Amino acid sequence: MACVLAMSAVLGCSDEGGDGRTSKPPGTARIERPAAAFTSGVAGTFRCVAEDPDGDALTYVFDWGRAKADTGVSQRVPSGTAADVTTTFQTVGEFSARCRAVDTHGQLGGWSEHAGFAVQAPPPADDGKRELTLDVLGLGQVRSTPAGFEGCTGTCSARFDLGTHVSLDVEPAAGWRFVGWLGCGAEPIPNVMLIESDRRCTARFAPKMEHAAEWRQTGAWRPSDVAWGPGGTLLAVLDPMGMQGVVRVWNVSQGRLSQELRMKSAALRSVAWGSRVDDLAVGLADGRVSLFSPGTEEPYRTWKAHTGAVARLAWLPNGAELATVHNSATGGAEVRFWDATTGTESRPPLGATRTVQELHWSPDGLRIALEVQEGQVELHTLDAVGPPLVVDNAESFAWSPDGARYAVGSYRNVRVYGTASQAQEASWPGTWSVSSRLDWSRTKDWVVVSDRIRNLVVLDVATGAVVAEASELPADPLNGTGYSAVRFHPHGESFVAVEELPAAVSLFSVEAQSPRAHRRELLTHAKAVNAIAWAPGGHTVASAGGDGKVRLWNASGQAQTTLDGHGGQEVLALGWDAGGAWLATGGADGRASIWEPAAGARVSGPFQMTPLAPERTPRVEFVALHAAGGEGYLAVAGAHPILTGRQTGVQVWDIRTGAELLYIPRTDAPVVALGWSALGLVIVHDDATWDFWSPETGARQRVEGPRERLSAAALSPEGTQVACSDRLGVSVLDLATGNLVAEAANTTEQRTLAWSPDGKRFAGGGWAELVFQWELREDRHLQSSVVGAHEGAVMGVSWRPDGQALTTGGADTALVTWRTRR
Repeated sequence: MACVLAMSAVLGCSDEGGDGRTSKPPGTARIERPAAAFTSGVAGTFRCVAEDPDGDALTYVFDWGRAKADTGVSQRVPSGTAADVTTTFQTVGEFSARCRAVDTHGQLGGWSEHAGFAVQAPPPADDGKRELTLDVLGLGQVRSTPAGFEGCTGTCSARFDLGTHVSLDVEPAAGWRFVGWLGCGAEPIPNVMLIESDRRCTARFAPKMEHAAEWRQTGAWRPSDVAWGPGGTLLAVLDPMGMQGVVRVWNVSQGRLSQELRMKSAALRSVAWGSRVDDLAVGLADGRVSLFSPGTEEPYRTWKAHTGAVARLAWLPNGAELATVHNSATGGAEVRFWDATTGTESRPPLGATRTVQELHWSPDGLRIALEVQEGQVELHTLDAVGPPLVVDNAESFAWSPDGARYAVGSYRNVRVYGTASQAQEASWPGTWSVSSRLDWSRTKDWVVVSDRIRNLVVLDVATGAVVAEASELPADPLNGTGYSAVRFHPHGESFVAVEELPAAVSLFSVEAQSPRAHRRELLTHAKAVNAIAWAPGGHTVASAGGDGKVRLWNASGQAQTTLDGHGGQEVLALGWDAGGAWLATGGADGRASIWEPAAGARVSGPFQMTPLAPERTPRVEFVALHAAGGEGYLAVAGAHPILTGRQTGVQVWDIRTGAELLYIPRTDAPVVALGWSALGLVIVHDDATWDFWSPETGARQRVEGPRERLSAAALSPEGTQVACSDRLGVSVLDLATGNLVAEAANTTEQRTLAWSPDGKRFAGGGWAELVFQWELREDRHLQSSVVGAHEGAVMGVSWRPDGQALTTGGADTALVTWRTRR
């Protein structure tokens, strides 16, 4: 922008010479820099030279890109004579500059090549100290020990003696939470740093989820266990995600995530729900048990149960006692019993000689069944003397609702026994392999049987007849873990099944006239959410997953439709038509398709990107749909796999005929954004250049912005501006000229950006895991704020058409709709 203002001061008013001849523009300039590095605040010199075909005197105008400088215009000199500009840079970093000539008639010559240069901070005097710079993102403050930072809320610097251990303490603002550190100390104490050199560290804060999010959906890493709340409305799922683990609580009736429970001090390893909604128990890796009330962040009671991890939990049906299991690393297990109101032992412990995999308290509370290794079940009569009854060839176990019978599962068989007599009453064969899980319905005389290759069958206990089938055998039985838990609903005929890999938490409803159980998936995607796109009408939002699926959600976050058209490979790109009737998808299979989501059907395609070499399938990373009434164009940009870096290509098809209208095998630089404007297709490259392509004429026109390496870009709704992210921060550029409109510094690069519908704000996120919003101010400044946070990189963002909320997807498999603030 500085170079444009400077040019306006030197441009003439006519392109004619004094004798009436038409003036020709100067030639392309050449830029020289005597030094490759400059010091902030210290004057440095650049030189420019060009020839004018008419012999006119020339003035040279410099474009400093994102660098801050106070001078950009040379003195007027004769044609072919070099002129110097001495300027002072204030911003530290790596930049590039270019120059061009302006003759006495205002004719502009061509820009020179970019010349790279660095601006360094002035070297401090060696006083035995080093500088620590702290960036605070979001609302919160940081203090240090020893003193240096006293309530830092933005970017602060302090100098500490060499060898000092600096401890940083955080204090979130009201309604905010601390998300974590970036670039600070090493785990397990990331807030303590040894000062051995100049350092930079970032503290991240985000609004509390309950204040910031309208609704959330999420996936899981490897969900392993599940527990119904007593009313059957809430469902708790244990996921040993990372080192700490998490228990996610879903509101099943709404189909939405309600809460995530974590413990800062220990990992979560087991879960069970008592007869009261307030009795959600979790077992911890350090041997403690904690009780939570849904909706609260902290447990209301915690006690020490074992010396090691609490591997399993089971409530006495009346909710008065809780049984816990700790498995020894050397074999064997310990079962202990607790008064849940006091956290004190209620009866003598039990010992087992082998690892306990599950435990089941009988409905009358008189017995407890232990599933142990090597296919046995131990039936213990509590408060009785003597060894337990051992049932062999028993891989899984379930009590009948009244406790008068129990069932055990084994290879292709389920057996039913009388509890009092211990006599076998029935034996039902089946097609499953080794029965890994078993549960008995509370309302029907049914059992559900599952195995490790995704067989899932509901049997009538009295007859052995198959009531419903829900098996979905994988193409590769070795690619997955099968079901790790099944639980019938406490008051109905539905049940939930949990699969660790690929991650799934599925609700199955058994319908009287259907031999097939109907499945509803609670998780968003089994892998990362790569892209988000709201339909223009505001009633539907689409998410693209690493699991190869596209899911459609209503405005309240309830699942509607699933599209599966990329052969199980990642879906990377989404794009609606202007009317919101059609949705374009692109994936790692190198294909793009157009769908009518309301019908769940593909209406055009698939369109295959042309590979640059055999057996090297490109990845479709961007799609742009320009269609109405069944006519229009589909544009895609994709990455070709090469050994030396990233190469992208662009193709455009007529969606009605399938004819290819544009094919760019290799773009000049990788593509970071693709969209349609009034001028045609806009292809934005990561070197801050973009091309306009007209489908009517086939012509392409290049525009250059301030030279920087872009990590993300997005076209404004009216098609006049482009938002960009690079290593220095974010900026808004004029699409027609490339001129800088506004900018803001940011210490983190974004990998995805999207404009608000009114074109006054844009949002983004990236590897810092925060969701940012920037508001375009009249003073050419971008006002930033943090609206939310993920637990992994932010992969996609899209604004709801009313502009009151935006939805993001992340590498953490979460899909969140955030309230926006102005």
